[in-house]
Amino acid sequence: MKPFTAVSILFLCLGQGALAQTTFKAGWKTYEATSVIREYNYHYTHTDSVRITLADSAITYIAADSSVVLTQAIRGRDANVYRTVHFFGPKKQLLKTDEYKDDNLLETNEWRYDDKNRKISHIRSNTTNKNVYKKLYEYSVDKKTGESVTSEAAYINGKIEFYTKLYFDKNNVMYKEVRLNDNNKDIVHVENFTYGENGKVKERSVYFPEFKVTKTFTEPAGNIPAKCFGLKAIPPMERVNPTMKVPYIRRVIGKNLAALQDASCPEYEYTFTNNVNCVITISANKSNKHRTVRYRLKEKA
Repeated sequence: MKPFTAVSILFLCLGQGALAQTTFKAGWKTYEATSVIREYNYHYTHTDSVRITLADSAITYIAADSSVVLTQAIRGRDANVYRTVHFFGPKKQLLKTDEYKDDNLLETNEWRYDDKNRKISHIRSNTTNKNVYKKLYEYSVDKKTGESVTSEAAYINGKIEFYTKLYFDKNNVMYKEVRLNDNNKDIVHVENFTYGENGKVKERSVYFPEFKVTKTFTEPAGNIPAKCFGLKAIPPMERVNPTMKVPYIRRVIGKNLAALQDASCPEYEYTFTNNVNCVITISANKSNKHRTVRYRLKEKA
């Protein structure tokens, strides 16, 4: 069997009858959890046989009304515990995140939205360097063409740094970015994007008016055939034993070898779903020698 150079597998399945912790603490409050997602990340090598070794793990607690989600991770041999608390609004918009290392708050992010659910502000506060980063957003739409422009104003510690205008076509695909300096007049650069058949950027063209120079950059991901990305149906899956994670991952790899070994796909991402409770996503970047496997198991609390 040919070795892969980079493989990532995401497995999400509802475990029937699995037991999970029913409460979790976030900030000063204790929440009731209705579901828990356990995640395991592995290093993966494949020569004559498949070898999978645990790299890190995480557990996510979801509150009964889904307004608060806590993810707690242990990274490799790091003895520290990293926690991220997500707070959601009544319309399921992400309003705030708090990131901790053990019990130390590292960073807070806050978002606000308008009555059309569009993001109008993002404030990031770093407790390590004491910097506060803020972005404000405004929107305009051309009613005739359906194209739109998103205007961003970026600040650091209350001082304006730069402005950016993002241009989207009627299909909401960004085709141009214009960066302006802090006076919102002088153009720093103009960047145009060309997309491949798979929907990814295949070329970026950047014009620098100060030097009257245009530079073009090729993005390999945009030239990958569309067949290397897709959604595929699978029949209802057997009941998954949480203690048999690695054997199950090996079976997923074995059943999809033809697609995974397609030499015409230097990168790929395939999502397999039964449209009920299981999703398996297999992706790879063969230019990257690092191979990983991600396994996620969702349990009812």
